[in-house]
Amino acid sequence: MSVRAQAIAHGAATIVNAIVLGRGVAIGLDLWTKAEVKLTNEAKIVTGTISSDPEEKTTLIEKTVARVFRHFSVEKQFGAKVTTSSNIPIARGLKSSSAAANAVALATVAALAKELDDLSVINLGVDAAFDSKVTVTGAFDDACASYFGGVQ
Repeated sequence: MSVRAQAIAHGAATIVNAIVLGRGVAIGLDLWTKAEVKLTNEAKIVTGTISSDPEEKTTLIEKTVARVFRHFSVEKQFGAKVTTSSNIPIARGLKSSSAAANAVALATVAALAKELDDLSVINLGVDAAFDSKVTVTGAFDDACASYFGGVQ
């Protein structure tokens, strides 16, 4: 199977932290994460590579693909090989996780040749971020700023 798709999402920065208030505000930045998803016939096997930081854990990649597969009920049909690259520094407050989740979710949906509204794509990534334990609040504001740009 050689179905592939690519997507890009951008970094963001916090304006109002949601941990304190329960609601946050973030602004999109001109930094990026690119994801390439290649579907495989190895059902339930998802492998991730972060080419810009090979030592970093790939749990978020794997959980994001799993969420998209479950959404479309194809987890027993497909696996995936995912490669991301980014110019967003990890763990520096520039929403690298939100950008990665958005890019991987978008590329996975495209590889499956499916359609999904923007907020559903974002929510799949937010859920995967919770699954991966890379967020405390869900980072919905960060994910929206990453996905849509501007102030969210």
